[in-house]
Amino acid sequence: MGTQASIDIPGCSKEAVFDAVFSRLREIDKRFSPYKKDSELSRYNRGELSERTLSEEMKHVLHACRKWEEKTEGYFSAWYGGECDPSGYVKGWAIAEAGKLLVEQGLSTFCISIGGDILVKSDGGKEWLIGVQHPGDRTKILNKLSISDGAIATSGNYERGKHIANPISGKPADDLLSITVTGPNIVTADVLATAAFAMGQKGVKFVNSQKGYRALAVTGEIVGDDIFTRQPHF
Repeated sequence: MGTQASIDIPGCSKEAVFDAVFSRLREIDKRFSPYKKDSELSRYNRGELSERTLSEEMKHVLHACRKWEEKTEGYFSAWYGGECDPSGYVKGWAIAEAGKLLVEQGLSTFCISIGGDILVKSDGGKEWLIGVQHPGDRTKILNKLSISDGAIATSGNYERGKHIANPISGKPADDLLSITVTGPNIVTADVLATAAFAMGQKGVKFVNSQKGYRALAVTGEIVGDDIFTRQPHF
């Protein structure tokens, strides 16, 4: 996935638990990476694999990407640019898969973070304090969220440059500096953040129209420490 992953499980010191999760994440990366020449995704893009012969996981991801492209009216697209790149879906899905592994091992309180997208769970006794990064200075926090169970996903161009395109206009998405989405499901939050960032100014309204999800967009210009944010806030 070309990004960093971290897992926080209060009170857990069993290396086997962490090893199992990171092993699963490496397995997902090996299958879906657009950067690895021998990944299933790369072989599919080169025409070496037909869709009929793909793994069940790959079929699931491609099907989900098509559904989301339809639901977002094309603003989320795994096929923009010619080849298939489902990274905008896979990152959230990988986090969900990691969370599923931890729950299967009897763990009910944890925080999983991959590339700024976060899934937290709590047995009710812990509130996780999550900082929303300042889009102009990674050493600063723009906002803080306190949640016990849910997902947070952020999309923006401030770390990797203008890497998110607006599939409708064919141009880089740059109306917003960043957009952060909260909600119950990490896969949905991740996709919504990507689509909403591509939508620009109307992205917040689109996210807020989805039951259980809210958005915070950072717009305008960064001048010193001043950030102009667009309502509504969380």
